[in-house]
Amino acid sequence: MRRTIMAATCGLFVMSACAMAQAEYLDMTRVTVRGDKIKDYEDAVKKLADVNRRYKGDRWIALSTEYGDFGGYTFSSTRENLAGVEEGMGAFQKALKEGLGPLGDKLMRDLYGFSAAGHNELRHRRWDLSVNKPSSTAELMKMVAGTRWIRVLTVDLKPGRNMEYAEAWKPFGEELAKVTPAVPIMVSESATGSPAMYMAVYFKSWAEMDASNAGVQAAFRSAAYARLTKVNQEAVVSSRWEVNRVRPDLSNPPDDVVQADPTFWKPKPAAAAAPKPPEKK
Repeated sequence: MRRTIMAATCGLFVMSACAMAQAEYLDMTRVTVRGDKIKDYEDAVKKLADVNRRYKGDRWIALSTEYGDFGGYTFSSTRENLAGVEEGMGAFQKALKEGLGPLGDKLMRDLYGFSAAGHNELRHRRWDLSVNKPSSTAELMKMVAGTRWIRVLTVDLKPGRNMEYAEAWKPFGEELAKVTPAVPIMVSESATGSPAMYMAVYFKSWAEMDASNAGVQAAFRSAAYARLTKVNQEAVVSSRWEVNRVRPDLSNPPDDVVQADPTFWKPKPAAAAAPKPPEKK
């Protein structure tokens, strides 16, 4: 989403329609929501998404963590460059002001109250390390539109070891490219905060995870993985997996994503419950 959301939720998305060569940064907001406030938080984010949609605000794709830290949400926007970060922030603030006026401040305070923790981060795309990456913007939008689950490996690195890890990852990535059926693995690197690498694996279903498992296990037996493991022991502080669900109801995605799968990305609002008939006396 936007850094302004984080400013509210901490005390204070995934993709854009720009050319792939220019899509350099992921502008991320990660929030942990109190367990008893999850519904309230989601209702508030839905209002934000609707306001940004109607008043041409910022664009983002939302994920909820299904396996990992409980109550985790990620909001991701793609930026062409660092100037795009400020442009997205301005668009978000403008939409909030025009759509909600003074009530926008209350909505942001509510988000703060619902949250237990969170932070913002910028990640730099590593197209050179990504596996089975789309070859065009149209394919990128189609891939994102069809994704329902994203498995993310976060690798926290020791200072100064990024290049060493990247060089060890490349031959292992070549092994993963041989896996069938092919799955896209999009790699990014922290541009703010502690050094880290992120491997996001895009799936249409859990069945796809099963289908690729045998090939992945074969890649684990390769000499390339043995080398990567050795570098892990020397360069990595910690690593962790999580499984995230794509949340169209909490997103305001780029138009190209919506158009690629409008049924999924434009869910119909839930029907209002029918009123109960009066009790007979």
